[in-house]
Amino acid sequence: MLRRAMADPILDDLNDEQAAAVAHGAGPLMVLAGAGSGKTRVVTRRIARLLRDGVRPGEILALTFTNKAAGEMAHRVQQLGGDYVRVATFHSACARFLRRDGTLLGYPADFTIYDVQDRDAVIKELLADHGVGSAQVKPAAIGQWISKLKNAALKPADAMLGDHDLGRIVERLWTPYHERLHQQGAMDFDDLLNNFLRVLREFPEVAERYRARFPWLLVDEFQDTNRIQYDLLKLLCPPPGNVCVVGDPDQSIYGFRGAEIRNILDFERDYPTTTVVRLEQNYRSTANILRAAEAVIEHNKLRKQKRLRTDAEPGAPLLRLKASGATEEAATVVDRIVQLRGEGVPLDQIAIFYRAHWLSRGFEQALKDKGVPYEIVGGLTFFERREIKDLLAYLRVLVNPLDDVSMARIANVPPRGLGKVGLDKLRQGAFAEGLSLREAIAEPALHGALGAKAKKGLRELADVLDRAQAASAHGAHAALRVVLEGTGYLQHATSFGDAEDSTREENIAELVSDTVQFDAAERGDDEPEPGLAGYLQHVALLTSADTQGEGPAVQMMTVHAAKGLEFDHVSIAGLEEGVFPSQRSVDDPEGIEEERRLFYVALTRARKTLLLSQARERMVGGSIDSMRPSRFLRELPEATVENYAPSWRRYEADDDGANSTGWSVTPDPGALAALRPGVRVRHDLYGNGVVRRLAGRGMTARAVVRFDDGVEREFVLEYAGLQLLEDIQF
Repeated sequence: MLRRAMADPILDDLNDEQAAAVAHGAGPLMVLAGAGSGKTRVVTRRIARLLRDGVRPGEILALTFTNKAAGEMAHRVQQLGGDYVRVATFHSACARFLRRDGTLLGYPADFTIYDVQDRDAVIKELLADHGVGSAQVKPAAIGQWISKLKNAALKPADAMLGDHDLGRIVERLWTPYHERLHQQGAMDFDDLLNNFLRVLREFPEVAERYRARFPWLLVDEFQDTNRIQYDLLKLLCPPPGNVCVVGDPDQSIYGFRGAEIRNILDFERDYPTTTVVRLEQNYRSTANILRAAEAVIEHNKLRKQKRLRTDAEPGAPLLRLKASGATEEAATVVDRIVQLRGEGVPLDQIAIFYRAHWLSRGFEQALKDKGVPYEIVGGLTFFERREIKDLLAYLRVLVNPLDDVSMARIANVPPRGLGKVGLDKLRQGAFAEGLSLREAIAEPALHGALGAKAKKGLRELADVLDRAQAASAHGAHAALRVVLEGTGYLQHATSFGDAEDSTREENIAELVSDTVQFDAAERGDDEPEPGLAGYLQHVALLTSADTQGEGPAVQMMTVHAAKGLEFDHVSIAGLEEGVFPSQRSVDDPEGIEEERRLFYVALTRARKTLLLSQARERMVGGSIDSMRPSRFLRELPEATVENYAPSWRRYEADDDGANSTGWSVTPDPGALAALRPGVRVRHDLYGNGVVRRLAGRGMTARAVVRFDDGVEREFVLEYAGLQLLEDIQF
């Protein structure tokens, strides 16, 4: 046990492991800091202790990942009586150092830092110079590939990009891109790290100067470092330097940003004299929550062994909700929130986590229905997202042809060759003729001042709007389907080449599901009428409820956004295979380990209670899929979990979620005359399959189809677009 001086304000309120990390002297130190174990306190106390023991403030360099974390850390050091210490992000520190030493690489001292938009503008110019139109390949897609390669310390020749257009273009533009930036005296965000690394490697005397200047180096959230950042660390403070790294491999969840969990796993190999201190005392969660989290994360192989412990009471068991569908899941979670509020729990101590942004819509609807204020943390509410607003603008124009604001939003989305100047000319012509913008788009006589591409694009747009207008007589989903198919909007929204492509696709699929559910729903007297106008009224009521007044609100966020936060009461939604863990990870062992770390992070955000919810069926892109429970639920110790059901319903469900839907409605022979179990059908998206079950009446008539890929999907027949093929024996 560490002996401490009497009344030491730096060490007195620390546990033995925390104090050992703070008091460690020279040489490499790795602090494995479990969730809720007081990591930030240890880092700031260590800095304060070094200052008190005679280390000059200018000899310490502390690196972290966000400006907020850096500012908080520096402030806490000063509160402990320390002087100003350089606490910075990796990028800001390298930018400052390059102002002095970037001239060694031929850059001016006042070089410009290009953000992502600037980067993509340069790439767009280069594509044009090389005869490649930006319609063929998005500049952002090239830029993202260049960024990925840089963060992995690779060049195109090292990465085997593959024999496809994007890979060939990245390889072709790699050198011209960096030459163009150099000519313009500019660096992109990734260059700040790469170029400072070049300075340290190519100019040993400069590297030695930085080592002498900063003999004490600290790195927070070390599990999130990428290859370049670790290489910088080893050059700034080579073994056996006075480097302290703090992190937790069990909370490494940023692989998609280039984070390398191997950095923390390999640190002891690279620094053989490392002292390892494990912070295993948790000050946040109940014993039941910790036991569950530890049991789950132990299934990972890529980790450092540690076990969290707590002096807290066992606390309430984790609640597992097996809902029949997404609507019941959201309603049950929100009813529990209402109950907690009635017990005096502040709403800002209640959080709902989900793996993907699209899952927020159902919870937003349920919270609005109960009058519970909420806030989306680190993102937009569902109906504020750009792709959703674009598609709603199309629908608004169908209902109100005089809506020039919505028409102007979509006139060139996706691009149709109608720029700002062309749109202004069209507006002027419409005004002169007393027409709305939509009417002007359908009037070729007003297109004379436009280019050939714009004229063609407007003809096609007018045709799509006319067909969608006709389809709107059959409901919101029918109109939206024509818009999506006629404009190619889905392809447009998912071809930017950035990390949000898949998110936009999921959001659009959720909007499709929302229109299907709205069209099929039974309505009370005080609810919007069926049809497209009614759907837009429904959306308007939701979006008007998004505006929050002052006061506490339920916090909603993705699990990634929850990192570093904590709440008394947490619900984790969508715990199904293909949702959490995500579909993109289910066949990748390392991807599954990162998903499991993400689940571990979600569990350890909760102080008092956890509600874990799954849906046996979930509508995705307009079809109802049977869902299997997340494998992570099976990894929870049975003793820590109890089943939870809504008060208005009790049901039995086997653990694999494979039981039937329990339909009890007699199929309507008139509505379903063309279909019966055993016939083969075709779906435009999913291909060929066999009808397995039929149920429902009229607008709610449904069919379950087993497709040739082995997946069963449920459809609302009115909107499914199923085509009857030949009969087979069932």
